[in-house]
Amino acid sequence: MNRTALSLSIACALSTTPTAFAADNGPAPQPMGGNILTQALDFGGHVGTSIEIEDKDITNYQTWGGQTENERTTTHEVLGVFYKNAHWNFSALYAFKLSDRVKRSQDRSYTETEDGFKHLISIDKKFSLPNGFETGVIYDLEYTLGTIATTAGVSNLRTKNAEHSLRPYFNYYSNEHDAGFQFNLEYLYNDEDKSAWGTRVEEGYSILFKPYKRFGNWELGAEFYYQIKDNEARNGQGSINEVSDFTEKYIEPIVQYSFEDAGTLYVRARYGDNETKHTEGWASGEQYFKDIRKATMGYEQSVGDNWLLKGEYEWAQDTETFTQLAGEEKVVEQNTFLLQAIYRL
Repeated sequence: MNRTALSLSIACALSTTPTAFAADNGPAPQPMGGNILTQALDFGGHVGTSIEIEDKDITNYQTWGGQTENERTTTHEVLGVFYKNAHWNFSALYAFKLSDRVKRSQDRSYTETEDGFKHLISIDKKFSLPNGFETGVIYDLEYTLGTIATTAGVSNLRTKNAEHSLRPYFNYYSNEHDAGFQFNLEYLYNDEDKSAWGTRVEEGYSILFKPYKRFGNWELGAEFYYQIKDNEARNGQGSINEVSDFTEKYIEPIVQYSFEDAGTLYVRARYGDNETKHTEGWASGEQYFKDIRKATMGYEQSVGDNWLLKGEYEWAQDTETFTQLAGEEKVVEQNTFLLQAIYRL
């Protein structure tokens, strides 16, 4: 899934922010018998909404025109509902989102728009273990439907995309040392259909490891990530356009500070790269290389007894090279703004 918009289920499994933990866990369960309905109604959770604006400037390879295109995507989470049942060590999330994307060439000779909506379903089943350990599995499905139109004569081009993610995880926290780690494996499958523009299937695996340590109000950590993925794309007539192998890795140091009478401030910096090797299709035998730089700053604040507000800014720059175009590069610079409001149940 798009890692700039991680689902709240990931936050629940991996977040170490004290305010986020309080928002997602709710009150401790009250002792009761085996009545399933009674247990089901004894829960914590929240409802929420958010808006995210992602703005990209894309400077293409000189051989391919060298123009700078601008692409802006606005995603509005109309409603997110999170349910957490401590009796069952189970949580679930449903979110409904509206999305709007506009892409324009530098000389305004070409414009592409895409309107759509997304359904996100996430399920987390956790198992508590002795001595600070826990394990579990998370399943995410994000299903998107959209319509594309362009100034080049394309109208009402239907799109659909289903992103599946299955992540078993294993976490540890020591109260004595105020330290721990979070670890998960992931199987991912992405099936995209753009009608006359063709289809794309991505299937892969990833591994994530995040150790962290708390020093009073401070928390220091680092996220280590590695992914491998197989891609297959076909044109509208069903012919192979691309078969490729993709790998990505990054390290992301994290620093956060929780104020005594206020909220939590956090900063993240990502350093990574990825590589795509084409084995069939128009670029058979060629390779793409991309350097990834990303910085994130955010703040979350409890308001009253039930509200949690969050604001986040992210800057990213990807620099890509292509063996077919030696000495040239493609640069994507991205600015993303996120505002979120959560009401605790």
